[in-house]
Amino acid sequence: MKANIQQQKVDTTIVRTHALLHMAKSMHSVRGASPQGIHYLEPSIDLSAIRHKLDQLESQYYVIRKDDFNSQRYVSNQDSLVKTDENKHHNNLLTPATNKYIWHYNEAIALPFIPNKLAIIGAGINAIEIATIYQALGAAVDIFITGDEVFPELDKDINKTFQRYVKRLFKIKSQAEITAFNFSDDHVQLSVTSKGKALPDTDYDAVFVASDDKDSQDDLFTRPFFATSFPTVTWLGWTEKQLASSTLNYKVINMPWRSLGRANTDINTNGLTKLIFNTDNHVLIGGGMIGNNADEIFGEVCLAIHNKFTADNIAHTVHAHPTLHESILLAAEVYLGTATDVLNQE
Repeated sequence: MKANIQQQKVDTTIVRTHALLHMAKSMHSVRGASPQGIHYLEPSIDLSAIRHKLDQLESQYYVIRKDDFNSQRYVSNQDSLVKTDENKHHNNLLTPATNKYIWHYNEAIALPFIPNKLAIIGAGINAIEIATIYQALGAAVDIFITGDEVFPELDKDINKTFQRYVKRLFKIKSQAEITAFNFSDDHVQLSVTSKGKALPDTDYDAVFVASDDKDSQDDLFTRPFFATSFPTVTWLGWTEKQLASSTLNYKVINMPWRSLGRANTDINTNGLTKLIFNTDNHVLIGGGMIGNNADEIFGEVCLAIHNKFTADNIAHTVHAHPTLHESILLAAEVYLGTATDVLNQE
């Protein structure tokens, strides 16, 4: 029997954001062809056409909950998955009315214009995804973070790999403090200190203020960390930071993607797959990866952690060659001491 469900539009900005991130990825792929001897002209950006496409996507998007076929209804705005990202829409540091060049999440993904210079204030998924979008569209992006890590929830090696990956895309200023905003008719001037030293005052065409990430690290056990940036960053389960204060016995395996044939052919060698095993029972208790298309292979890690797979379970699962999935296989084999084709580190 067919359920009679009345469709109701859901106001969800996540569709818009990920459409923009896909466009950014496409532009990165085109630009990345140059080292392979294939050269393209710089893209021509039709901002009104992009906005129109994004509006179409949002108008067509519906979210169905698991029990909708029983309740015969679509979720309302309040029930939407966007609720989990509601902090993106509110920030008390500044309000949009302060100056039209100060953006929060909704203003940024509306694509009011493409700034020549964009400042990102804050760390985390929100900040990095907006930086990824606008850098691909042609903006020069500076990111100011209060600490030393772009993703404070994650381990240092993940953060270090990410910052090495994006050093040609963004300028990241750590231990930064904004001491003054000076507004004019067409720009915002920021006064900033970084690592205790004053930086030269700089004019920006727009400033994006990222919302504070109030999620607890405990969420990493039940909800994946997922930044669809370039490169993508993913994680689920225990981190080394958390394990340092636990009584669990564990072993960390890092598998650089430069050992993978697929990563080498895709010019994607800066990537990394990281798995953490409980050495008492050899069960996978944490894992993730960083790199272009990391999101396409992350599901295996989530499945393995949810079902308490051991390293042996993973090693005896078929992994097609050549794929990025092989990084998970190789990491498990390294843990077991059975790997035969890993990169020579000498």
